[in-house]
Amino acid sequence: MFNLVKGTHDIILNEADKYTYVEQTLIQFAEFYNFKEFRTPIIESSDLFQRSVGDSSDIVRKEMYTFLDKGDRSITLRPEITAGIIRSIVNNKLLALGDYPVKAYYVGPCFRYERPQQGRYRQFNQFGIEIAGVTSPYRDVEAISFGYFALKLLGFENLKLKINSLGDDESRKNYREALNKYFASYVDQMCDDCKERYKLNVLRILDCKIKEDQEIIKNAPKISDYLTDKSKDYFQKVLNSLDELGIEYEIDDGLVRGLDYYSDVVFEFHYTSSKGLSYGALGAGGHYNKLIGEIGGPKDCEGCGLAMGIERLVSVMEDDGLFSNIDDGIDCYIMPLSQEFQPNALNILSLLRLNGFKSEVSLEGKSLKAMFKKALKLNAKFALIIGEDEIKTNSIICKNLSNQEQESILIEDLVRYLDSQIDAEEEHHHECCCHDHNESDKDCCCHAHDDEGKHCCHNQNEDHECCREKKGN
Repeated sequence: MFNLVKGTHDIILNEADKYTYVEQTLIQFAEFYNFKEFRTPIIESSDLFQRSVGDSSDIVRKEMYTFLDKGDRSITLRPEITAGIIRSIVNNKLLALGDYPVKAYYVGPCFRYERPQQGRYRQFNQFGIEIAGVTSPYRDVEAISFGYFALKLLGFENLKLKINSLGDDESRKNYREALNKYFASYVDQMCDDCKERYKLNVLRILDCKIKEDQEIIKNAPKISDYLTDKSKDYFQKVLNSLDELGIEYEIDDGLVRGLDYYSDVVFEFHYTSSKGLSYGALGAGGHYNKLIGEIGGPKDCEGCGLAMGIERLVSVMEDDGLFSNIDDGIDCYIMPLSQEFQPNALNILSLLRLNGFKSEVSLEGKSLKAMFKKALKLNAKFALIIGEDEIKTNSIICKNLSNQEQESILIEDLVRYLDSQIDAEEEHHHECCCHDHNESDKDCCCHAHDDEGKHCCHNQNEDHECCREKKGN
């Protein structure tokens, strides 16, 4: 028996349903923002990450899976996807015509050799967006607002946006000089990583998680004191726009992110559960002014983006009960009462599947009691029973497992019958839940709407204000 490689995990059965739900929700939302899907290889030239992510980052220094292929070329399993997306944009000359921006979304596995822990693996899945070829602060706001509202769509309510500006080249040059002077008298007593960071990129020290080092970092100079007027103006436009959108934020002077290609605006989304538990960053990103040029694209092209770890999202959503709306059941479970009726059951199974009903069949010769237990285990809406009488009359017994009512239905009418039953069930679920709602009550708590977006409450009068409108949804 073979065991999993350390730091990896199987995603199967109901767990896989949760991953699919999160990924499809994010993908559909990205398409509303007019992002287009990019699928890039999981292996790239090692130079790509060394130049883009940066030699001073922990990812390049300690976490990359790098090997020589049979052509003696240095290859790396991608530790993040942004660099590959930008490489693809440059290789395919998508910026050559000046038709900016190029808006990409992606989802796929990444690999980092780090200590496995809850929600963090050495192979993990990442979703993200990139807006390439732009310098506008309002495109940064577009990336931030996408992340904020996408997380809201997944059910995260108590979000906190942390944001900072790393400034332009001149700002960071002046800031590095200030940090070098400050840490010079402390670096010998700091951790080995900080000693290395001091040599390579002193900004990385601000990422240190060692408690004793954090006490030293707390009194370090702040980047906000070294921003040029241009960077201050850029950052203020971002903040003003976030205010207009009603997105609350906290300016965090210590936020620098772990990738060297960031400049100007960087941000993270933090979450506190309904029980008061803090889960840290659910997604993060920022602006990059030189990444595209470093990878071979136009030198004056900038961009911005964000990424979210699917494992972290799923783990937090499980803990906070945000998967209650996933339907993991099936529509129909077909139950032939004898093995000789199994060919008929297969024909009906094919009919149902081709008409869009998620269906399964019993072909194992189980008893009727055992088949009903299986139907309940599969969370089936209907049990379809085929016996001798049904074969003679070309019909089937259809039992609604939610209300235990059953009818004999001709096979030729089965699809129409199931459609009407499911439509009626969905209409019932969308009825107003406000049991005490009356004509004078203007604060209905029901979230149900019909296809035209109108409130479905039967007591609603013309001036009733729907709660979705009240919440701005």
